[in-house]
Amino acid sequence: MKKNYDLDDELEDLDEQERGLTSISPEKARILVTIVPFVLIILILAVILIVSSSKNKKLQQDNEELQESIKEYADSNLPENVEAGSMAAATPASEKDENVKNENTEEENVKEPAATSQPEAVSTPTPYKEIMESGSVNYDKISFDKDEQLKEMMVYWADNNQKALDDLANLDRFKAMSWKLRGTKDFFYYGDVDGNGQPNGTGIAVYADNQYYYGGWTNGKRSGNGTWIHYHMHATPSTTDLYTYHQYTGSWKNDLPDGEGSEHYDYNTELFVENVGYNTNLIGSYSEGLIDGEFYITNIYSDGNVKEWYAQANHGSWVYQNENKDSKGRRPVQVEDRNPENYIWMSPSENKNIGVACLISANKN
Repeated sequence: MKKNYDLDDELEDLDEQERGLTSISPEKARILVTIVPFVLIILILAVILIVSSSKNKKLQQDNEELQESIKEYADSNLPENVEAGSMAAATPASEKDENVKNENTEEENVKEPAATSQPEAVSTPTPYKEIMESGSVNYDKISFDKDEQLKEMMVYWADNNQKALDDLANLDRFKAMSWKLRGTKDFFYYGDVDGNGQPNGTGIAVYADNQYYYGGWTNGKRSGNGTWIHYHMHATPSTTDLYTYHQYTGSWKNDLPDGEGSEHYDYNTELFVENVGYNTNLIGSYSEGLIDGEFYITNIYSDGNVKEWYAQANHGSWVYQNENKDSKGRRPVQVEDRNPENYIWMSPSENKNIGVACLISANKN
């Protein structure tokens, strides 16, 4: 009997469990079927995010280590001796380099063609700070005849006699003529005129600070072909001014260099710094007095060595040769003819409004 009792009890328990399972309503069953898959999906996504985050951190760490390795390699392979160029130092560089370091160069004024390791010792002449000073000579008391003197000088301009022009410009009576115009943009003129007495045709003019022009004129303004020269004359010997004169020859329009032309600089070579290149000639095109177009440039070094460079300009700014920058943020603006990996560098803040330096003109901004 005991055995039968146990069997009956077990059957009764099974009936109760079956009744409990069947007691779940269809609605609750549908909710369970809907929720369970979402819970599983959320758990799977959480696992994926954790794994992905771990991989990204590892990848970022690897990238940082790689960048540091590249930087250390680049620094260790920079040349020990870099070569200086004009306006800034010319340094070997590859277009693939992103951070070129150059510790042997100095920045300088972009409106002057020469670079130097001692920029503070280099004169930066402008029309607003005249080079010529009276010194021991009072030019106000020196008499001159502007028509006769300009007529005399015009003959040598026509003959292209540079030596005679230099000699005349250094005479006190010629200095006094220019001194009379100091602080202004006016000029004394001799040559062809129109019915209103305005310069028109061929003529010569003198401006302040020993600046002269000989060539074509239209309606009282320099136009056509002509040559401008700026003599760097000092009352006493200068120990800082590199230049003896600066000259532009070429096309003019509306009183400014415009079209094909060339600039030439003549120097006091005793002031040259070793391993620094100084521009002697810039041949290219200009627009409204500013560099604009292709340029061929030569510079000279203290040992007499001459290098040739090429560049492209866009209305007063040099077009960068590539995207490289040096440690001072300067970028390459000119490339050497015989070494396409050698550049002249310039700060972007200085690479603007570049033109014929010190030119006095009523139309110059």
